[in-house]
Parts: sequence; C-alpha cells; structure tokens
Amino acid sequence: MLRDTKLCGSLLLTAALILQSACGGLLNQSSGDGAAGDATTNARPAPHFQPGFNLFSPEQDIQLGEQSAQEVASQVPLLRDEMTVNYVRQLGAKLAAKAPGYKFPYQFNVVATKDINAFALPGGFVFVNAGAIAAAKNEGELAGVMAHEISHVALRHGTNQTSKAYIAKAGLGILGTLTGARHNPDLAQVINAVGGTGANMLFLKFGRAAESQADLEGARIMSEAGYDPRDMANFFKTLQEKVGTRAPQFLSDHPDPGNRIAAINKELPQLRVSSNPIHDTNQFEAVKARLTGASASLSASKEPARTGPRDPNNVEPGARPQPPATEFRAFQARDNSFAFQYPANWDVLTADGANLIVAPKGAYGQREKAVFVTHGLFVGAMPAQSSDLASATAALVQQQLDANPDFRLVRRPQQISMNGRQGFATVVSGPSTVSGVMEVDVIYTTATTDGRLFYLITIAPEDELQTYQPTFEQIAASLRLAS
Repeated sequence: MLRDTKLCGSLLLTAALILQSACGGLLNQSSGDGAAGDATTNARPAPHFQPGFNLFSPEQDIQLGEQSAQEVASQVPLLRDEMTVNYVRQLGAKLAAKAPGYKFPYQFNVVATKDINAFALPGGFVFVNAGAIAAAKNEGELAGVMAHEISHVALRHGTNQTSKAYIAKAGLGILGTLTGARHNPDLAQVINAVGGTGANMLFLKFGRAAESQADLEGARIMSEAGYDPRDMANFFKTLQEKVGTRAPQFLSDHPDPGNRIAAINKELPQLRVSSNPIHDTNQFEAVKARLTGASASLSASKEPARTGPRDPNNVEPGARPQPPATEFRAFQARDNSFAFQYPANWDVLTADGANLIVAPKGAYGQREKAVFVTHGLFVGAMPAQSSDLASATAALVQQQLDANPDFRLVRRPQQISMNGRQGFATVVSGPSTVSGVMEVDVIYTTATTDGRLFYLITIAPEDELQTYQPTFEQIAASLRLAS
C-alpha cells in the first residue's frame, strides 16, 4: 500500500478472490474436424472442431465478454506491474495471431493472486493469474495455459454453453420467436433468462468435451506459434504432482477430459512442430523472478530465497526480508503518548513520536513522494477529523483506499479493546505496488487522551501472514497508551 509522505505503506494482502476463474459445462457438439462455418473470417485457419450451436453472433460474443470483463475487473485485483502485464500481453498477442475462426480482439490481463489458474470470457478477454506464471517452469508451459484459454474463445465455448442453457430452459419452440435467432437474438432476453450478465459461470465452467477441444486446439496454436505442445502437457503434469498437498485451482476448474497428457502427445504427429521450438526466454525468467522474488536461475519448485539487509530505498519486487526476531526492543514516543515493543531486527524510522515506520531492512522505501512498507508497521497519532472515533476511523480508512486505488475494504471496522479502551480493527487488501502480489493490512485505531487518532497498521504478504501474525499480536499486546 502506498501513501503520501504524511503516512505511506505497502501492506501485502492476499484475500480469497470473490470470483474463482475456471473452465467447465457440458458440450454435446462434434469432436471431429470441421469447418468454422460463419465463425471464420479473414482467411484464418478453421478450428479442428465445430464451434457448435450458438444463438449469438461473434460480435455479440465481444459485447458479452466486455460486460463480463468489466465486472471481473471490479471484483478481482488486477496486477499493475507494467513489465509483467506487457510481457503477458505480448505473448498473448503472439498466440492469438494463430487462433482459428473469427478474429476476436483478444485482450490479456494478469490477476494479482498466487492461485494457479486462468480463464477466458467470450470475445477474447483472457485473464491469467500471477500464480500460474509462477508455477510454469518455462515460457512454453505458460504459452500452453494461454493457448488453452484462447481456444475456448475461438471455439466460442462460452456462448455455445449459454445458448444451450437458454434453449433447455425456454424450450425449442422459443427459436421461432427469436428474430434471426442464429445471427442476432435479443441478447438481453437470452442472458437474463439464464441468470444475468457479468461474470456468469456459464462463461467459465466447461465440461470435459470442451476441455479436450481446448487442449488439442491449443496444442495446434502452440505449434503454429513456434512452441512445443509437450510443454502444455508438462504443465498439466506439474499440476497433477501438486495434488498430494493442495490441488491447484486450475485442476478443479479445468476437469481432465481423460488422460489429457496422452491425448496431447498423441496429437503431435498431426502438428507442424518446429525442430527447434521455443521453450524458454529471458523475458519469462525475468518476469517469473519478479513475481516470486527468486533469482532468474532458480527453478519454479524452489522457495524464493530470503535475503539479508539491503538498501531500504532499493526494495526488490517480491523480496522477502529475514523473519521477525524473537528478541524484542522497547520504543516510547517522545511525548509519552504511547509505547510498544518490536522485533530487535526491525528498524524504527522518523521516530518523532508520530508517523513511524517499524519494519525490517529491505521491507521499506520511498518512490517519488510516497513511502511504502511491504512487511511491518505504520504507527502514530494524528489529528482526528472527527471527535467521534467511528467517524475518524472511517476517514482514515478512506484516506488509505484513496491513496491506494487498487485496494479494497475486506472487513468493515469492528469494535475491539486497545489497551483497555475502545478501538476498531479494519482489514483492507490489494496488490502491492512494489511486488504486485496481494497483501493484507489491518488498521487498528483508538483515541488518545488529548483527542488525537492513534493508529497501528500491520502489513504482511498474504502467503507470509502466518509467519508475521504472532509478531503483530505480541506488538499489539505490548502497546501502552497514556491515560
């Protein structure tokens, strides 16, 4: 979380996504080779599979996808790291250029979550989780994930499934009442009948037939773009190996059509695979290292190395400082308004009795006129905007959200006791402006005896929260406020 020079911070928070992306639904269309029918244009290659029955035109796919993409963007944290997003968009454009059928205006975005997943909406709107990038061992594996999602778009699986759901609900007789039903139905009528627009799960949950088609069409896209489809199979193999611990979201959202790895390998003789296919690139390694905090030479299975002290103004994206020490030191404000204890290996900055940064080396810094913290605390007392604690708390929380537009309120202020007096605890979250991954920030507030607003904000990456939470609790328990 970034804040202006008065009070700035970066709190790494990984909340569960409101929407978990996916691919799934039953498709009864032919799985044999076929022409693309009215879905082809500009002499693009025909899909291996019939796109299937569809009430919508390709232009309406785009309209529906755009509406859903806007809703998704309001519900999930999109990664703002320019280097990573640009890389994914360039790779996506390279693959989409080989997509069959209608020339959809493909758009690619990265979701700032460690969950291993990806999903596509009708009309070419593709979302890739940062966790999927981190899980891929090379660019070929990431290309396989993206080619799979592009295939769902090209084969129009989303609106095919929506069309069938509408007919199943309304009955076959409804076809006669739809003007130009196969080309230009009443879009609102159809969508409202099957549950409304937006991030409709009909667009995201496909069955095994659709998954098989996306695998094989994706393999063709990969080979045409210069990649080895076996990398797609390797990615699925990597995910299957993780099932013993925690099954990746990708597997539950993309049901196995039945030995998908063998099916992809069986398809290879029919594909024009380069004798020297692309497996990895420096750009992929740099982006992966940026997301994981690992050096570019580390494999995906290795835990990002924890680093020692670094220049605090040169915080590396994804870097992880040393864990909190078990030995604590005492701090007391110059005006004696508050005191607390903190880990001995943390620094206290701007120790003027207000607006303190308490964090390990390498976990804080400054960009332009904003100060950030990736692990640690903001502590201080400031003039209250209202004599009512609840109103003053709401104003402080809103100030932080305004300074960090990608952050969202996760839990509204809840009443707590702080050193024996009334207080509030509020949870906000969003992607770190430093690393792009999610962080969790808890804003504790109470009133001082002289009427100021005391705040203590804990900051930690979501995947390290269990490591830091005991330290935060010990700091909070040690807090003493002047009576």
